[in-house]
Amino acid sequence: MPPTPFIDELASMAANISANDKLLIDELRSALKDDLELVPGYDDDLSLLRWLVGWDRRVDVVVPKLSQALQTVNALGLQNEDFTSLEAVKNYCDNISKPACYMPGSLIGHDKDGNVISLQCLGVIDGTGLLRSTMISDLYLMRIAESEGVMQLIRDSEQQTGRQYGTCVIIDLDGISMDSIDWAAIKVITGMLSKLQELFPDVLRKLYVIRAPSFIQLLWAAISPCLAKQTQQKIEFLGGDWKEKLRANIDPSTLYEHWGGTRPSDTPSGDVRMGGKVPKDLYYDPALDATAQRKDLIKLNVPARGSTFVPILVEGGVNPRRKLRWWWKCDSGDLDFAVRRAPCGVETASKAEEEGDAVCWPKWRLLTEFVPDSRAIKIPAPGLYKLTFDNSHGKLWSKTVKYYVTIEED
Repeated sequence: MPPTPFIDELASMAANISANDKLLIDELRSALKDDLELVPGYDDDLSLLRWLVGWDRRVDVVVPKLSQALQTVNALGLQNEDFTSLEAVKNYCDNISKPACYMPGSLIGHDKDGNVISLQCLGVIDGTGLLRSTMISDLYLMRIAESEGVMQLIRDSEQQTGRQYGTCVIIDLDGISMDSIDWAAIKVITGMLSKLQELFPDVLRKLYVIRAPSFIQLLWAAISPCLAKQTQQKIEFLGGDWKEKLRANIDPSTLYEHWGGTRPSDTPSGDVRMGGKVPKDLYYDPALDATAQRKDLIKLNVPARGSTFVPILVEGGVNPRRKLRWWWKCDSGDLDFAVRRAPCGVETASKAEEEGDAVCWPKWRLLTEFVPDSRAIKIPAPGLYKLTFDNSHGKLWSKTVKYYVTIEED
């Protein structure tokens, strides 16, 4: 997580960039030339300056982290999506999967300073239901896509005005209770928060927590360790006058009635995803999963404090229709999973991750105890692909994976 102290200079920074920062930006641009060609939208001075400020202007630290972020966006194809409006971003997220739509929260507009507002109704989240119905990778995809959509909107505004913008986040805990908390889900959420901070540093301008319960200290103790210090310093827990506080920074016409605003809608909460109980008919059922019933599933042991990978050599020429399809499940604990491609011409590998590998699917920490991870990605280029399973965070116990992988040429 970013080690810098809280810096609020970006919130009011004009297009005038100091000569020293311009030199650092040029150095960063030169070091990341290939990665920036993958995601050209990041190749502007204000975007690169955001990363420099977020990491204390240390180019040596920024380069590998921004490279990972750019390769993540590219692997997910988000740079090619139409994120030119809040509605477009919301529609993309709402269509990732039906169970994932029970992940509450949406983008609702801009605050009085022009920052994008994200409203997250975590008090009505059904953590247990989500874990039993949704691939955790879908939840990562939803949150990263939403954040990248926000970044595209912010970059558009910055190009028009020459000012830096960010996000204003409202966390609504209305409806939460100790009985409703699923600690496995909390672990998943904190993992996603950590990943979002790595991929999108120094974007948050303000985070308001409203309708917090009396046991908020317990929740805060579980979540705060994954938050950077500068993030924690931007958090404000609002009391009984939270509606007035929100309206001081957000025009009432932007907020729906449920949050003290005047925005017209057929319901008090408008089109904000409000979570709620996930229907049982959306729960994952292994009896309906043909792959789960296969007799040729392969077992793989992933050692504690270590990693391993499944090598897949794809031969032949370029095929735009070629796909790599996987299915895997670990019945105990979580694993970091990713797909990488070795450099051109390399047909054998001894390590799961090596310098020069291309990211084909980003590394995320996934819990597959309830729902296996299963998807297909395009791999038009031939080469050595690696399904990587990382248990470096597991200090004591190895983990066993059951998996199936296939290449589809058509």
